[in-house]
Amino acid sequence: MVLRRSEMKRLPVYAAVAIMALCLTSVAFGQSAKVVKAEGVISTSGVKAGDSFKIAVVLTVEEGYHINAHIPSLDVLIPTDVKFEPAAGITLEAPKYPAPNLRSFEFEPSQKLAVYEGTVVIVSDAKADASLRPGSARIVASVQVQSCNDQACLQPSTLNVEIPINIAAQGSAVTPTNEAVFARASAAQDASTSLVQYGGASAEGNSFADLIKGKNIAAVLFFVFLAGLALNTTPCVYPIIPITIGFFANQSEGRLRRTFLMASAYVIGMAVTYSILGVVASLTKGLFGAALQNPIVLIGLAVVMVGLSLSMFGVYEFRLPESLNQFANKSTQSSGGIAGALVMGLTMGIVAAPCIGPFVLGLLVVVGEKGDPVYGFFMFFVLALGLGFPYLILGTFSGALKSLPRSGLWMVTVRKVFGLVLIGMAIYFVNPLLGRAATIVHVVFFAASALYLLFFEAGKTKPVQFAWVLRALGVGAAVIAVVLALPEKTEAGMTWQPFSEEALMAAAKEGKPVIVDSFADWCIPCKELDKLTFTNRNILAEANNFVRLKLDLTHSDEGTEAARARDRYNIKGVPTLLFFDASGHEIPSLRLAGFEKPDLFLGRMKKASSPAAGAPDKEVGAEAAKSLPASPLALLNGATLDLSSSRGKVVLVDFWATWCVPCASEIPTFNSLYKTYKDQGLEIVAVAIDEEGATKVKPFIKQNPMSYTVALGDKRTAESYGVTESLLPVAVIADKQGRIRFRHTGVTPKSVFESEITSLLKE
Repeated sequence: MVLRRSEMKRLPVYAAVAIMALCLTSVAFGQSAKVVKAEGVISTSGVKAGDSFKIAVVLTVEEGYHINAHIPSLDVLIPTDVKFEPAAGITLEAPKYPAPNLRSFEFEPSQKLAVYEGTVVIVSDAKADASLRPGSARIVASVQVQSCNDQACLQPSTLNVEIPINIAAQGSAVTPTNEAVFARASAAQDASTSLVQYGGASAEGNSFADLIKGKNIAAVLFFVFLAGLALNTTPCVYPIIPITIGFFANQSEGRLRRTFLMASAYVIGMAVTYSILGVVASLTKGLFGAALQNPIVLIGLAVVMVGLSLSMFGVYEFRLPESLNQFANKSTQSSGGIAGALVMGLTMGIVAAPCIGPFVLGLLVVVGEKGDPVYGFFMFFVLALGLGFPYLILGTFSGALKSLPRSGLWMVTVRKVFGLVLIGMAIYFVNPLLGRAATIVHVVFFAASALYLLFFEAGKTKPVQFAWVLRALGVGAAVIAVVLALPEKTEAGMTWQPFSEEALMAAAKEGKPVIVDSFADWCIPCKELDKLTFTNRNILAEANNFVRLKLDLTHSDEGTEAARARDRYNIKGVPTLLFFDASGHEIPSLRLAGFEKPDLFLGRMKKASSPAAGAPDKEVGAEAAKSLPASPLALLNGATLDLSSSRGKVVLVDFWATWCVPCASEIPTFNSLYKTYKDQGLEIVAVAIDEEGATKVKPFIKQNPMSYTVALGDKRTAESYGVTESLLPVAVIADKQGRIRFRHTGVTPKSVFESEITSLLKE
């Protein structure tokens, strides 16, 4: 399997990639539903028209397992996700997910992943329409889960939940129900509280997204504080700094302490305004949070960001309505002293809107997507502190005003830098839609930004000191572009062929052992094997002794070759690695489910490649042999065959299926053996275990004639012959007394069959 570069770069960054190796054991493949149960409840015994109520989907995860959080720690992980079908007369808001547990796992103890364990309650607010009539209703939800234990993952499943609702008549009494469930839900924080919980998955390595969604909230807030400081250098804000400080000094009659208090009140006013904006924006998560999964919405937001950036580049002027400007002017002129400074701070955003408005709006959308009021409050509170910090310093040390650089065209350039930031925000929103092109887009953005700053803006900007700042920013952008463009420096990995039964057969004919690696794109331990184990030098050297096949089980829909291989080899989880000896027989003792470190995996490889590995089946002693079962076999024509009537003959029973390529490859062998030895007492019966029965087998036989007897069977038929493995083909050979003396799993050379048959015929 090949990882995308952006994913590979994040493996060492998050290290969590090693982690969700947390993802794997061996359980019924594709059956997450077997370890996760779902039910739905509502908060009242009945709902009347116009009532507001709550519904909850309660997931119970089997002990020892977990499911990924709604916002998983890595993009490749499958999130826990609840979707409600539209319900007539009932309005449902977006589901609210609990805060995840942060767990570390043995593959990377220093890192943590966001998971749910035990009982998980997902709540949605609901309201009944005023026109809803008494009776019964139901809400249907589908729940996507991917369950794992500490070593292996199960394939994702979708659980369906029906929540019945009693629509009560007006005036009838209703009582609260399931109070413990909803109390548990209210005690849990929303999963989006990443401010104090976790960072969630970044969007394909986008630097801005990584920073905003990163785990180091201190770094995020520091970045926002610096952005607030930088906004002071825009043309709409910078010129009013000395005017505002002068106003404070005049109002305080030169008293330093009072000037500082007025500056503090001004900053507090800004902080109040921006903090309210941040909280309100975060509350919109319930309104459009789900819409942010819609590509059209993401593209629309990106277009808005680009449109706002054009204002920063001077294409048009961003202005608030004149009425708001007049209100701001009147407010600042109507009050004096500390109260006046507070009012000035409250309305400062209106005055500076043409310059800082586009950036603030862009940040509002980011906070709105996050959906956490605490996160929104701190983001904008710190932004306001950055904007207000110069006022505190200059209000305290008024002599520092003289050291401020003069206003000039350099302030226009600052606006343009923020225009580039807004374009970066646009890329952030469409990042999930870019796929493999994400890295190219990032490289182009940073490279273009570097060229623009270095060769267009820096050359015409004064003062010289600021031009050097632009050059430093340009060089930084260029470095980022180069780092992103460089090919990933990774150890050379193991080369693989796609799995096929033909390739497996070819290896057996060549006498080479085989490794089959079954994997899925959503399986992190699979990627860990590729990155950490299969790049080891000793592993690569030993791999030359094997034919290496990859079995892709990402989409193993029934009827596909992948599904048939999964069932045939009884693969219950991913990764599962199968080892076959030089004769094409699997070595069960070496089967591996989950991640394994290089030194241990090397030991498996050496055992598999040793001459003694998978030694051929030995003859079973006559005294210990099991007899052929007495139950009759169903033939294609509707008749039955009782093998007890074959006493005195050597009987070869071959279990096969039409979808089994190795089985088909043995047909010429059996035709030849039957032709040669039937007159000497050989009976061959091929038992097809296809679920479709004769309707599938008859057409196959027309294309692949069998000169011997063909019967129909199933799993129980095979078990009656002592065949319990899921691998095909399996052949058993019974002596003239009906005792099973030989058995073979997989393709077996004709010479082996012939030797065993002739020895039994001679007895």
